[in-house]
Amino acid sequence: MADPKSLEKIELFIRQFIQPDEEEWKAFTDILQEKKLRKKDMLLEAGQVCNFIGFLNSGVIREYAFEKGKESTLDFVTENQFVVDFQSFIRGVKSTQYLEALTDVELLIFKKNGLNALYDKYKIWERFGRLIIEQVFCDMEAKRKKIIATSLEEQYHNFASAYPQVVQHVPQYYIASYLGLSPEHLSRIRKKI
Repeated sequence: MADPKSLEKIELFIRQFIQPDEEEWKAFTDILQEKKLRKKDMLLEAGQVCNFIGFLNSGVIREYAFEKGKESTLDFVTENQFVVDFQSFIRGVKSTQYLEALTDVELLIFKKNGLNALYDKYKIWERFGRLIIEQVFCDMEAKRKKIIATSLEEQYHNFASAYPQVVQHVPQYYIASYLGLSPEHLSRIRKKI
């Protein structure tokens, strides 16, 4: 079980969606494990099956993959967000992506088998899982629409507003890769803004 202090952020996050009673909350916290990563540590590598979901208490994780021999940043995960390779987690297949700590990271981990047992025993946790998947899907759809409908300058501005800690602590070439730009093009955009 995780230290009560490390549970504060995840409890605030969860209680935005559901209100577990004492027994339901204890059952959830019993499956949590605390994990710390140092900058550049890998949480997941391509070829591994992702059998966990993590919740970041602090730090930044980069999701990336290699496409046609080129490294591409797929997303950044920051404080109060979940980190997982959903394809691998849900289907039980080998991951095609990497999850790398870009800063020191503190997170809570829950394993798939523990989560499934929780779903089987407590309807409220199954509901929470559905609500989170719905939110992830809606967030991805909103991101996709913004990319289509906005200029590169607006995309960078939106990114910087949504992820100020990434802009401050992460090498610019990762951000350029995420936005589909060359580092030089990103530099020109930043100067304009």
